[in-house]
Amino acid sequence: MINEQIDTVYTPNQEKWDRLWHGKQTVIEDKSIAVDGSNIPHVFNPIMEVPMNPQFPDDFELNEDTQEEVDKWKVICADCREGKSGKIHPLHVPKKGYQIHDNKLLFDCMTKAATEVLGDNNFELVTVGTLGGYTQFFMSIAIKGQETFTVGDDDIWNKYFNLISSHNSVVSSSFMLSMIRMVCMNTVQAAIADSEKNDTNQKIRHSKESLNQITPKAFENTLKSWIDNAEIYKNQLTMLKSQTMDLNQFRTFSAGVFTEAKSDMISTTSYNRVAEMENLFVRGIGNKGINRYDALNAWTEYFTSGNGAGKVGGAKKLARANFGKGNDWKKEAFRILTNEKEFTIANERGNRLMNDRALMAGSN
Repeated sequence: MINEQIDTVYTPNQEKWDRLWHGKQTVIEDKSIAVDGSNIPHVFNPIMEVPMNPQFPDDFELNEDTQEEVDKWKVICADCREGKSGKIHPLHVPKKGYQIHDNKLLFDCMTKAATEVLGDNNFELVTVGTLGGYTQFFMSIAIKGQETFTVGDDDIWNKYFNLISSHNSVVSSSFMLSMIRMVCMNTVQAAIADSEKNDTNQKIRHSKESLNQITPKAFENTLKSWIDNAEIYKNQLTMLKSQTMDLNQFRTFSAGVFTEAKSDMISTTSYNRVAEMENLFVRGIGNKGINRYDALNAWTEYFTSGNGAGKVGGAKKLARANFGKGNDWKKEAFRILTNEKEFTIANERGNRLMNDRALMAGSN
């Protein structure tokens, strides 16, 4: 998703930050990315709108209704003539109500909010870039002194103030507090999933009134509340890691999440999903299959990058995993895992339904 002829992913010139897994980063000469963006120019090329001017075939009858419909649309372009590619790139054909969210405007809101909440020297811009041929803009700010926290004895989590925006309507503009640094489309997807799970994600749709929400003050107020919520989230993760769970309990819990109080059976789709997640519970990223924390990771991985997010890739997978039913399932799993009463009810229901299904299978 990084088009090297158009896109640039900037990192500061520090060993801690300048090595990315994909190797397509541009390491600036300075040790820090400037808060005014003056040393990362290629990510701030103008995004402009152009009226539709279609060239129809000679035999096409352009009546009043057709012309009226055409007039409702416009073309969104990235003017990269002073940028890396030296060209203008069409990005999107939305209706006229679509509002551009300018990269530099978003960048300035993020840095000013971080300055107000954290102080001049208490944060660091660690990644800023574009993806998908300039269709997406993203950035990650590391919060100094809070870059990491430990869950249990061995799991180290990071903390970043992130932003993602698109100029092709794949995702809304979103700023968030997440444990994942954005460096590519996969990490963008994972960061959104993580922040959604923790309820530290603010979406701004590209509507006519949306610029009223893109202000340093609005970003500042939201970041303040998230800093407090992050401590609560840390405590919840620590609690989940201390609560044991075996594979059979994971099966019954998952079956309970997928069903409702009135359910008298588990559907084949839900049953198959439980079976697919079993391996993630035991062998998923960082998992050992021994506690509720592993269960949460399994659900997150399944609906973020696994079969639960569908077979599409890239930006479409991002949208499906983080703004649709998959995201709802991740939130529901987290809610039940952290509520003892709901957890007990879900487990009892799941155990009954899985046993019923096993009995039905045995009788056939």
